[in-house]
Amino acid sequence: MQAGSVIFKVLAWIFLICIVSQVFIAGLAIFSDADNWSVHTSFVKTFALAPLIMFLMTFVGGIKGLKRWVSLGLFALVVFQFLSIQVFSSSSIIAALHPVVALLLFWGAVVTVKKNAKEA
Repeated sequence: MQAGSVIFKVLAWIFLICIVSQVFIAGLAIFSDADNWSVHTSFVKTFALAPLIMFLMTFVGGIKGLKRWVSLGLFALVVFQFLSIQVFSSSSIIAALHPVVALLLFWGAVVTVKKNAKEA
């Protein structure tokens, strides 16, 4: 197995775990302590580039097809997450898409991990 393929698989799992953790942190901020919003906003910066690196690893690891484009789509969704809060927060309709996009990120991460498990 090529190094790029292994890195892709590891990052897919890390990204999924980070998405779940990020939602949990948001839940803590809502239901426990609002100070957790600072953790929520800083934690995302530790894994935001993972889908972009995954996309690049599809070329290095010879990964083609759906996994390549899902990883790029995940990165686009991460970018939209940043924009929905930082740029479009004055528009409540676009900002309200933030948790919906989190669901899409979770779904895409699960699909990516499951596809890796089937091809292992």
